[in-house]
Amino acid sequence: MNKVVVFDMDGLMFDTEPIYFKANKKTAERLNIPFDYAFYEKHIGASETDFFAAMYRKFPDHNVKQFTIDSKKDVEEFLVSEPPEMKKGLVDLLEYLKENNYKTVVASSSERKLVEKLLTLSGLESYFDGLIGGDEVAESKPHPEIFQKAVERVGNKESDILVLEDSLNGIRAAYSAGYKVVMIPDLIKPTEEARTKTLEIVENLEEILIKIKSENFF
Repeated sequence: MNKVVVFDMDGLMFDTEPIYFKANKKTAERLNIPFDYAFYEKHIGASETDFFAAMYRKFPDHNVKQFTIDSKKDVEEFLVSEPPEMKKGLVDLLEYLKENNYKTVVASSSERKLVEKLLTLSGLESYFDGLIGGDEVAESKPHPEIFQKAVERVGNKESDILVLEDSLNGIRAAYSAGYKVVMIPDLIKPTEEARTKTLEIVENLEEILIKIKSENFF
């Protein structure tokens, strides 16, 4: 039986959320859209499509269409000029998984192009056996489709699967797919629902490595 570890990306592998907010805030200010962190926080973990749909609902009298175009450019510029830090323990975890023949795959709500860009900028692309972006699925998290398709790319029905997530929508998606999921909180604090639907909630990826070595999750 092969073992598969599925990684969310934003907030789990990289400290990207502050950069995304900063870039989106810059775009919104240029277009006079009253965008703030309270609104942004509600949509952490959502796909780009769902986030933009929420923008249209929240700001119907503003130029959201231009925001959807300009924000992508601003995000890419920020990622190049201010590359996000990798989360503590990420490289050690990936090295261990690769050396011990685990299958690894990224399942991110971000567009595939953005996922590939971050993996390339960070030099991590060789650690992963596959990836899937939010623009490659019909339904976004909390629907389980993205995790199901991620597993299809690197595993099979007999695979032992562990999902690593930082958002409640991601946890819901993994739980709905019937996969084991562990939460490593980033900006979103654990809720009672998160505690109920996860195997465990840990502080960082270093703890994940310790527990995998101890065969706690597989």
